Amino acid sequence: MTIDFSRLHVLIVDDQMLVRSLVAQVLRTMGFAQENISQAVDGTFAKRTLEAKPINIVLCDVQMDPMNGLDVLKDLRCGRTNNPPNLPFVFLSGHPEKSNIVLAAQLHADGFIIKPPKPADMEKTLSMALTRPRPEMDPFAYQKIATGTAYDRYVFGELLDQASQLLDENGVPAHRAALNEVKPGSVLAQDLYNQTGQLLLQRGSEITKTQLRVLRQFSDRFGVKEIAICVEAAPDAASETAPPPA
Repeated sequence: MTIDFSRLHVLIVDDQMLVRSLVAQVLRTMGFAQENISQAVDGTFAKRTLEAKPINIVLCDVQMDPMNGLDVLKDLRCGRTNNPPNLPFVFLSGHPEKSNIVLAAQLHADGFIIKPPKPADMEKTLSMALTRPRPEMDPFAYQKIATGTAYDRYVFGELLDQASQLLDENGVPAHRAALNEVKPGSVLAQDLYNQTGQLLLQRGSEITKTQLRVLRQFSDRFGVKEIAICVEAAPDAASETAPPPA
């Protein structure tokens, strides 16, 4: 199967400018258009790019701070960006360790390219990644795969624990809303389970646009009809009508 690389948008993520330049040069020789090649200096900038524009494939370094490549892939697979959770994703690595390879496989990575990248290896790996069957779009299946980083412990652990505690302490009012009425960014007031009793999202989580789309698209699989969400406190009427201080 021949792939028209000129129509595809690629994101290169690496904290070394030399590596990004080398990878971009190889991509151009493969037929990628210069204007379709985006770059990010670390995982945080990569996530911003994935939230801002559609991407067809990601080439990402593993070792970066504070958000490494495994964190980027987990966020993507969990539906925490605006790109599809099953987006093709290839790692760039100078020394692929066994533990990273195992985690990458659990997160359905599409392969490793050893740095410095060789044109033949890149073309073969990218072609396979773009043509292989994609994993099912289930952004809830990757929540408990721990990358072992401080970012992962905070976002998928401490942050949710803090949010749950705030719900208890503040007694935030909640109501059950039909799935079609829930808006992205809504905070869950209760744990969300599928029809077989599997935990999908912990209370305190903000449900994303991708997660809502998957719940609606695969309603037979998940069986979620409504969600308990926190109700934002209405503004105080007196504060709305009171004149500003002189």
